[in-house]
Amino acid sequence: MVDDRKPGREELLASRLWPAVLVPVSALALLVAAGIWLAPTFPFVPVGLLLATVVVAWLQRGDALLADETGLLVRHRGRVTRRYRWEEIREAGLTRPGFGQIALAVYPNGGPWDVPGPNSAVLVGRIWMLRKPNQETRDRVNALLRSRGVRTFDSPRPPLGA
Repeated sequence: MVDDRKPGREELLASRLWPAVLVPVSALALLVAAGIWLAPTFPFVPVGLLLATVVVAWLQRGDALLADETGLLVRHRGRVTRRYRWEEIREAGLTRPGFGQIALAVYPNGGPWDVPGPNSAVLVGRIWMLRKPNQETRDRVNALLRSRGVRTFDSPRPPLGA
């Protein structure tokens, strides 16, 4: 385990709890209020999906993707672990692996058939973020990656093999 409070560590992405919980909870309240009048046809499936969204957002509330002079770190449920060193990363960029999630797609060095490798990405640091990151965040992440000698891609292409 790596200490989370070390100087020289930069937070690239962090889970944002309030929009991830506020939007589904307000929609859930509206559905429940409507369900009171529509008792026999209560919308169980949307209510279940909204509850699941709130639970996932709550469980991932402290997750973050961090970077230091050595490489990438992931904070998951309060525990920080080292993922990739800068010299192991060939190319990287932000991607959306699923609803409400942002991750860094990392294409590590290796042979053409290695998984993960230069032809197959690994998703590092999945965090909960309901909306896409703003341009300032994307520019900051790309600038940090480039300063460490990592090629970046700006298009939201889906990671191969993930």
